[in-house]
Amino acid sequence: MKHKILIADDDENIRLPLQYAFAEYTVLIAGDGLAAMSIIEAERPSVVLLDLTMPLMSGLEVLAALEDREDRPLFIVLTGNDQIEMARKALEMGAVSYITKPVDIAVIRRVVLAALADRERGTKTDDKPWRVKKDGE
Repeated sequence: MKHKILIADDDENIRLPLQYAFAEYTVLIAGDGLAAMSIIEAERPSVVLLDLTMPLMSGLEVLAALEDREDRPLFIVLTGNDQIEMARKALEMGAVSYITKPVDIAVIRRVVLAALADRERGTKTDDKPWRVKKDGE
């Protein structure tokens, strides 16, 4: 099965490089939280790279809206260093990881591919959240 990856971020400078980094997958794009919700409902992506601060609906609101769904995608949160508490809240709400901005494409690829591999093996990803640290953190 070819996985679908949704990149939900209002910053085109983040969306475009990530879109190219996952070119072997079906990549979906959303520039705000409402668009992300619509795409999740219609396309059922395997993974959502989710910015916490977006117009119309925040990343936390997206997570809250889908918190009880059994078929929810794997959420990997993209967050600024000043939003670490929000990222921790996202983990409590079921995100499998958070990555601080500015993003490192190679790190994001490793986290996404590991999350997909865990899901395919049947490993319960929710029981082992990852946290990616920046140098000096």
